[in-house]
Amino acid sequence: MKILVVFTGGTIGSSVNGEIISPDTQKKSLLIKLYNEKRKHNIEFKTVEPYYTLSENNTGLTITKLISAVCDEIQNNYSGIIVAHGTDTLQYSAAALSYALGSRCIPVMLVSSNYVLNDSRANGPDNFAAAVDFIKGGYGKGVFVPYRNSDGKVYIHRASRLLQHNEFSDDIFSIKNHYFGSYIGDTFIKNPHFKAEKDVVLPFGKAELTEFSKQIKVIQAYAGCDYPAVDENIRAVLIKAYHSGTICTDNSSFKYFAETCRQKKIPCYICGAENRDVYESAKMFAEYGFTVLPPASFISQYVKLWMALSVNIDFESIYRKSLGEDILP
Repeated sequence: MKILVVFTGGTIGSSVNGEIISPDTQKKSLLIKLYNEKRKHNIEFKTVEPYYTLSENNTGLTITKLISAVCDEIQNNYSGIIVAHGTDTLQYSAAALSYALGSRCIPVMLVSSNYVLNDSRANGPDNFAAAVDFIKGGYGKGVFVPYRNSDGKVYIHRASRLLQHNEFSDDIFSIKNHYFGSYIGDTFIKNPHFKAEKDVVLPFGKAELTEFSKQIKVIQAYAGCDYPAVDENIRAVLIKAYHSGTICTDNSSFKYFAETCRQKKIPCYICGAENRDVYESAKMFAEYGFTVLPPASFISQYVKLWMALSVNIDFESIYRKSLGEDILP
């Protein structure tokens, strides 16, 4: 069995020097070494390194390099591909690979670690071992993220469904806790409640992202939100609503912003409001022509919009259609 390991840096590829955590290319071999010491499986690991950095420094350029590296290698007779990645922007790269590859390719697993690998608290070795076992077992196709949470269980997530980490927490969750499966010891158990629509949009393939997503204005709801100016470069607005599917609409700042977008014919998308009770404030969405996105993670929809713009696909024609099993049925 041949497995490709794509190293990109992050905590899983770093070391501690004093009180500073920094990328360390010497740690690449440690991940595979730790696996081989515990499991005597006859697996041939090949490695590539499209870039090497702490994941918080990722931009559209590094995501593009990752997509390109995986797309170039995916037809080379591997049983699966493992991407070693940092935790801070894991969700963004996971979504990007989901949209580049879809859900019918060989398993592509993104693994990360909450601590450097030689720290006894690190979950990286368990995450990597679960990735290898998932590939060996043939438990699914497409892009996944195996991750051991603080409850000690390794969960397998659809890569397009990840939520942002909570503050001061290392745990990872899928939207509405719709994870794909989990490991009980060394046994994989498919989540009986996991549901997904088949992909009806073709994968984007080698989409080339710009360094910064200047064509998208991203807004997150917060108390005292002052809506920004809309410049001529903006092609779409993406708003992350409060948990109840609302945003502040009862002030002059919102009304000026919304009217400007309407006059400029800039589409505005609301994430987090689908299948919610409609509060009075949310009635303004229809008045100004805002589009409420289907139930999916905010990060995945941001990346889907970014990639669609990069390959000149009309987002309006695909936002309700599954790709990488991103939308909850």
